[in-house]
Amino acid sequence: MAAAAARQTRVLTFAVGGRDFAVEAAAVTEVAPTPPVTRVPQSPAALKGVANMRGRVLPILALDRVLDDVGPSRGGRIIVLGGDQPLGLMVDRVGAMRQVEAPGGGEHSLAELLDTEEGPTRLLRLSSLIARAFGGVGARRSDARRAARAVTTAAAEVEQLAFLEFRLGGQAYATPLDQVRAVIAAPEPQALPGADAAMLGVVSVRDRLLPVVSGAAVLGLPAQPLQKRSRILVLAIGEAEAGLLVDEVRGVLRAPADRLVTVPPLLNRAAGEAKIESIVRAGDLLVSVLPAKRLLDEATIRGLLAEGAGRGTEAEVQQGEGVVQRVLLFRLGDEIYGMPIEQVDSVLQAPANITRVPKAPAFVAGVIHHRGRIVPLVDQAVRFGAQIAAGERRRVIIATLDDVTVGFIVDAIEQIVAFPETQLQPTPELAAGDPSVFDRVASVEHDGRLVLLVDPRQLLDQAERDLVRSLAETASTS
Repeated sequence: MAAAAARQTRVLTFAVGGRDFAVEAAAVTEVAPTPPVTRVPQSPAALKGVANMRGRVLPILALDRVLDDVGPSRGGRIIVLGGDQPLGLMVDRVGAMRQVEAPGGGEHSLAELLDTEEGPTRLLRLSSLIARAFGGVGARRSDARRAARAVTTAAAEVEQLAFLEFRLGGQAYATPLDQVRAVIAAPEPQALPGADAAMLGVVSVRDRLLPVVSGAAVLGLPAQPLQKRSRILVLAIGEAEAGLLVDEVRGVLRAPADRLVTVPPLLNRAAGEAKIESIVRAGDLLVSVLPAKRLLDEATIRGLLAEGAGRGTEAEVQQGEGVVQRVLLFRLGDEIYGMPIEQVDSVLQAPANITRVPKAPAFVAGVIHHRGRIVPLVDQAVRFGAQIAAGERRRVIIATLDDVTVGFIVDAIEQIVAFPETQLQPTPELAAGDPSVFDRVASVEHDGRLVLLVDPRQLLDQAERDLVRSLAETASTS
């Protein structure tokens, strides 16, 4: 068979781990410094992670994990490749554009040898490179997505009410979760002239002014100084927003609708009590419900903002358009992940004493009693291969996966964030770690990093789900 004819092509040269390579210039869309990279747990070894490149979620390929005879890479630059599945190549140094004569054939090889002015260089075959690094990822991910859609079509039989639980003056309170736009750390508010005792001032949130109300003052409780655990709940009141300063956020509280009791008007006589609309029974705990609409009316919020800012506030307080997902952000090691808030049953501190289960897998920390149920605990740091935080009181996210209730141990709960549609993107096929766990990616505005959104129903496969169900049943009968 006659040898294939050589061809003229333009290439971009680069170095990785002390070796020289090239890619065809036509495939390159840009070259940039390495951005912050978010690791994808349980992903192919070749995937360094995902990064935010000009608003696009870009899988980053670590070439030193794929190529033969290559030393460790310092990764100072990213070569961005276009096409149906954009990809970033992490390299040490970028050389120059060259017009070269490439040998024909070799379509199925990983690289072909070139002669350039810098010396011998290997021209990478991108299709072969991607196949070696990510072989079969796309097909597995598509199958998993179809399975996930089939699982989530079942409707809940009992109406569940959702609240965000918090503490004020040592007491438990809650506000309807659908009225909470975000939870943020509590900076010192800037005081407003002429405001009453309950109005602490304003803070800047996403380049908008947010009036902050003292939860303690609203309820007639003694004022408390700001603490490390103090938080501001960003609440929707009509078209406006207001912040409620609380001592601590405990997590999401869910309860059947029949456990919500309206407070009789006769009991609502004091100023603070008049803010309480109903009480929800959560096991043996009674939690007073404080709706956002009873804090301040919308006109008052707008007036306070106009006085403090010296300008109209329509654009500042109007709820952003296209908000499609509120996310509970949690930390594992150095990485931040997110879970859709509607899939969270509750959040609690990891108990000091967890009942161990003999012969359980390493990722099962044990079981606990929670609201009359035996709940197996899965340590997500072990599951994702993250460094376990030392010296911290970790948290447990309780979620129901179809008919199984599981607690996922995480290092810390960060905040609740409402992501607009423009900040949510599907996870690229090539960055699909476990094919269905990380369904979407959100961009965090303040530092350009990406947050992987997890679907709790996909955190355990069917065999593992059967296992934790069995553990719960065994523990409940022992």
